[in-house]
Amino acid sequence: MRLLPPAVQTAIHVATLARKAGLPIPPKVLAVLKAAADPWPPEWLLAPLPGDPIRVVELFAGPGGWSEGIAVVLGGRVDAVGVDLFADACATARAAGHRRICIDITTLDPEHPALRYVRGVIISPPCPSFSPAGKHSGREQANIDILCRVLAQTSEAGGFCTPEDCDYWCGEGCDDLEVCEELGYHDGYAPRSGLTWDDLRAQLAPLTDARIGLMAEVLIWAFGLQAGGAPLEFIAMEQSSRLPQQIIDDIRLELRGGEQTGEWYFAEHKILEASEFGLASRRERLFFLAARFGRTLPSPSDIPVTTMAEALGWGTGERINTRGVRPIDPATGRAKGGNEFSADKPSNCLTGKARTWKRVSDGQRLTTGEAGLLVGFRPSYPWQGSRTSAFQQAADVVSPVMAAAVLSAALGIPWKARVLDYEDQLYRLNDYLDVDDYDTVA
Repeated sequence: MRLLPPAVQTAIHVATLARKAGLPIPPKVLAVLKAAADPWPPEWLLAPLPGDPIRVVELFAGPGGWSEGIAVVLGGRVDAVGVDLFADACATARAAGHRRICIDITTLDPEHPALRYVRGVIISPPCPSFSPAGKHSGREQANIDILCRVLAQTSEAGGFCTPEDCDYWCGEGCDDLEVCEELGYHDGYAPRSGLTWDDLRAQLAPLTDARIGLMAEVLIWAFGLQAGGAPLEFIAMEQSSRLPQQIIDDIRLELRGGEQTGEWYFAEHKILEASEFGLASRRERLFFLAARFGRTLPSPSDIPVTTMAEALGWGTGERINTRGVRPIDPATGRAKGGNEFSADKPSNCLTGKARTWKRVSDGQRLTTGEAGLLVGFRPSYPWQGSRTSAFQQAADVVSPVMAAAVLSAALGIPWKARVLDYEDQLYRLNDYLDVDDYDTVA
């Protein structure tokens, strides 16, 4: 853990006394804290007081799917800060009341002193390199090998590799704790390898698509936060369902330790389909959860199916045109390429091109509010940016419903009743609620 300058330590002490007394932090003290904590909240330099919400970092946080899932669906008390580079997504999240830092995540230090009390990290790296809609460069073996070589070095870089797993030697029969400490041995772990997080990031330069390398941030931040002293309790991740098995296996192996007995032994992944959790659109994603204690990812059961028509308040029999007028196949009488689907079932998975979807009966296009509704946001959610940008945000986002279900175990909040209640208000009451009413019931 890095030592803070004396002036910052003094500011933390004064600010802590003010907080305990129920007083505001003096302006001059707050200025010192802001400078030291940048870009993180200045109050995060202070230790939490009893009753404070837990601190969570959201990386690649987007417009607020994880944030809404925690705060609105689960009703959890979490002090969360999200980080993302997409300005429109950050603007959307802020307009919805969620904190965002708009910056390149790879320029940040996971051992920043302001992160010493973070207890959860949520990571959703961009998935085009792995998804069917992308160019599949993330599935090329040469790129996988480069990424996995970096993943394999993260626990040693953070100082969380056992001596048995990494050729470090403290001397035969060594029982001198002071010598071991001087050499860097700690809590049963070998010394840090000496590689910095930026050193590891630099090794990803040969990748043919830089976005592939963002998967390394999962372990860079997991081990970096711990190395900085954070009492990390859970790590959650969302990614394309086509993420290569070798990558997910290497992430689990690094967290569990070579002997499979590491402190993150409880690490599992599962491919979950959003419509099976009651959402009005299909969306298959891989979710990963690692926790200090036994936690399991959710399984849907007895959850009503929501059709696109039900979600949007339409009658039955409507169809959606997704690709404009296309030639008719004489053998089937239907448009070639499959440019329509029925609204009497969950909609197709949204992509940025959903902005061109039309209702066949009248040519009406989806609104941004309707797109958000299909993926689990209230219709008044404040999407920012152009129509194209808003639809891309809705296509990329983690649904609040899925976020709630995945994080429920880590936060100790049962998910099913809350999800059903949220979806009831979101979808099945829209016949007699005005759009503004969702602000009070969602």
